[in-house]
Amino acid sequence: MSVQNPHDRFFRESFGRLDIARNYLEEYLPPPVLALLDLDTLALQEGTFIDEAMQAHQTDLLYQVQLQDGDTATIYFLFEHKSYPDPLVALQLLRYMVSQWQQQVKAKEPLTPVIPLVIYHGERAWQVATEFAALLAVPQALRPYQPHFHYHLSDFSHLSDESIRGEIWLRVSLSVLRAIFNPQLRHQLEPLVKLVFQLHSQQTGVAYIRTILYYLSDATERVKREELEQVLLRQGAEGERVMTTIAQEYIQEGIQLGIEQGIEQGRIQNLQDNILDLLEIRFGEVDEAVEVVVTAVTHPDILRQLLREAATAVSLAVFVEKLGALTTAE
Repeated sequence: MSVQNPHDRFFRESFGRLDIARNYLEEYLPPPVLALLDLDTLALQEGTFIDEAMQAHQTDLLYQVQLQDGDTATIYFLFEHKSYPDPLVALQLLRYMVSQWQQQVKAKEPLTPVIPLVIYHGERAWQVATEFAALLAVPQALRPYQPHFHYHLSDFSHLSDESIRGEIWLRVSLSVLRAIFNPQLRHQLEPLVKLVFQLHSQQTGVAYIRTILYYLSDATERVKREELEQVLLRQGAEGERVMTTIAQEYIQEGIQLGIEQGIEQGRIQNLQDNILDLLEIRFGEVDEAVEVVVTAVTHPDILRQLLREAATAVSLAVFVEKLGALTTAE
């Protein structure tokens, strides 16, 4: 699944790392649940169980882990990146859980337990009940016949950086997620970047620093890129080096985009020229007004249709009629 939302992308790049996911489970799962799991067997599962209609709104990460007694459990991560608590998140989780079990039935595998987890970092504290039963207003006598489960919630909206537990990778990820919706982010940027730079000495730390800085510059309007650059410069030589690397990447991205646009522009011009050449070969000199309309068309698919029309039209008048219809549709 292609993840375009910057919150989704950052979460997947962070919690898709086995070390961060494992450290989160170690720090934030209830001890009785953690005691049942053999985290040495934790493994990220490929694929997604979210349907196309939901792809723009949620991101799921699916991990499997062996239980200490040798059985298998499936841990399901749902990241909710909205700035307000969602009262229907339990219904979403139920759908994802059922989808996972349907996959197991289809594969003729035994059903395994699913542990639904929600990591939340909105602007205000989560006030939604964490039990699915809270969604149903039914008499007590009917409750045994309704789905009932509890999801584990980690609400980082109101926590300070000092109260966030875990190794440096996890603490940085959660601190950045927590800070992104903070109205005071501009004033907290300096200590946040200093925390991020603790990763610099870690293996692959620089690459992850870039991921974080891209997230801070793309996912919120509360921080301008110039402000981020100033904070980086105040980090000394390391900050300058990272900023230079990022600047070079932006330049390279621009160069690559220019090359791709140039290639595309060349293809478009070739199609336009081929259409006009073919019309001239078949029908003689082409009216300037027709040439102006053809060269104004920039959509490759329409140009390819016009090329076919230029090759098959019984007369220039028939081509011009088709040209008018296609350019009006464009």
